[in-house]
Amino acid sequence: MLLVPMLELFYIILAIYAVFILGCLLAWLCNKSFIVQKKDSDISLSLVVCCKNEERQLPTLFASIEPQVGEIDEVIFVSDHSTDSTLTLLECFAQKHHKIMVFSSIGRGKKNALKEAVNKVQSLYVLCTDADCVVSPDYFSMVKSFLWQHKPDLMVGGVKYTDSAKLFGQMQALEFASLASTTAATALAGYPIMCNGANLAFSRDIWNKAQNHLVDSEASGDDMFLMHFVKRVKGKIVFLKHTEGFVETFAVDGLKQFFEQRKRWVSKSRSYTDCHTIFVALLVAVLNMCITISLFMAVFDIRFIWLFVIKFLIDSCLLLPFLCFSNQKKLIKFIPLISIIYPFYIVLTLLGGMFGRFDWKK
Repeated sequence: MLLVPMLELFYIILAIYAVFILGCLLAWLCNKSFIVQKKDSDISLSLVVCCKNEERQLPTLFASIEPQVGEIDEVIFVSDHSTDSTLTLLECFAQKHHKIMVFSSIGRGKKNALKEAVNKVQSLYVLCTDADCVVSPDYFSMVKSFLWQHKPDLMVGGVKYTDSAKLFGQMQALEFASLASTTAATALAGYPIMCNGANLAFSRDIWNKAQNHLVDSEASGDDMFLMHFVKRVKGKIVFLKHTEGFVETFAVDGLKQFFEQRKRWVSKSRSYTDCHTIFVALLVAVLNMCITISLFMAVFDIRFIWLFVIKFLIDSCLLLPFLCFSNQKKLIKFIPLISIIYPFYIVLTLLGGMFGRFDWKK
């Protein structure tokens, strides 16, 4: 007798989720792609990259930014107490270009490194990416044109994983794409709930105002806390919707590293105060708990399996157009598999992230 009320409750939660995804889909479809106008790019922009033990990844980043260094005013690399050859690589790269500055941070952790780097910026806008990323060939000129046209306080950009021949890498790319699609759609709708420091730009003015609101007790999360501050003061937040506006990063190598990374992301949510972010996080967590339970309950009542099927169809409505737009069509075939794994993964990372503390990098 208890199965019917339980099933009804699960479907109510699913209905709320369906409304949310429908809103995201409409926002995605109703907003056109950005059209680059290079003549409208007279705006000062500096790139900031925080690095820690990135000797393996830096050459790839160098190769992607070197041809377009001339498009921006300066590039600032900061090494956060690296113990490998990161600092040496940065200094060698800086010798090739007068616009590149390299220094070692005094404080420890990514937040301190970022603060020290931004304090050295002379430009009106700061663009951030990570040391393990790759940018598109005309990325800098595109960002400058976008900032010039929209004059935002904060620009949120897309991030995706590089193509991987390994099944685990492709599954990570699809799981990350589900986050990226929601990030893009909610920002386009005017209610951003997420952003990624690997593709983020902000005005120096809003950064200075946000200094007491970046939650220094958390080792990372400067991107999210900055976004929450900008929302709170009713600043302008925009999403760069362009097929070449994505920054690419690499999937982690193993299952342990993957869960540690995801748990680290979840751990920051304990300090979130933004109502939209909290609501969506709780909705996704509760729904995936319901899906997990329903997959077990389907043994006793087959109607429970329809909860999973309907959620799968709802998620696909947003994920499919996003994968096509971001040139990740080959990941579509993994959607059914990820849909089965995803609820269990969410529950595990939620529990792990809420009961642990994590450093940016060791």
